[in-house]
Amino acid sequence: MKRFQYALTLPNSILFFLMSAGLLIGFVETAQPADKALDESNFGILGLIIGDCAPRDVYSKFGPGIVFKDSAEKEETQVCYVSDKDETLILFSFENSQCSGVRLLSQKKKFYKWHFCETSPPVSRHLATDSGIKLGNSKSRLKTILGAPHSESDESLIYVYEWRLKRNTNEVTDRTVTAAITAEFSNTRLISFDVSIISQ
Repeated sequence: MKRFQYALTLPNSILFFLMSAGLLIGFVETAQPADKALDESNFGILGLIIGDCAPRDVYSKFGPGIVFKDSAEKEETQVCYVSDKDETLILFSFENSQCSGVRLLSQKKKFYKWHFCETSPPVSRHLATDSGIKLGNSKSRLKTILGAPHSESDESLIYVYEWRLKRNTNEVTDRTVTAAITAEFSNTRLISFDVSIISQ
């Protein structure tokens, strides 16, 4: 597992994290995060590992893009790309010059700022995480890759993982890494895959 090099100053609360990431839909408040590291192939795309990549790494794979903020109150910046073959969109989020999230959407117009997105050849419905998760997958396929979810409805799966990283030479204490995944489905097929990671 590669070490993440950024830190966020959010409260140490999984519930708060899910709310701020917009992943609380159908989540059970009493659920506890899985006390294990999530294989980085599940949040890697074209070799870009969320939490361990920078904007320049994204540009090297997908090309230059327009960087924007979703909210004036947030420090987070974003860049997105769309397919020239279908309606696929990929959105990257950055905190402190590091990748903090990625989202794959099967319908670009579901993202209200899709017109900020540049066209990029690697983007299509065939784009997948390094573990093989891609739009159009069934629920059973995701469960095979990720295991049992923390929360499940007819239209979504939610996963939360938490693990400790040993401090490096520049850190005073160990860090806790939390990864949250939400997968949304329509007609039993994956239409949105969203990964957010914090390290504190």
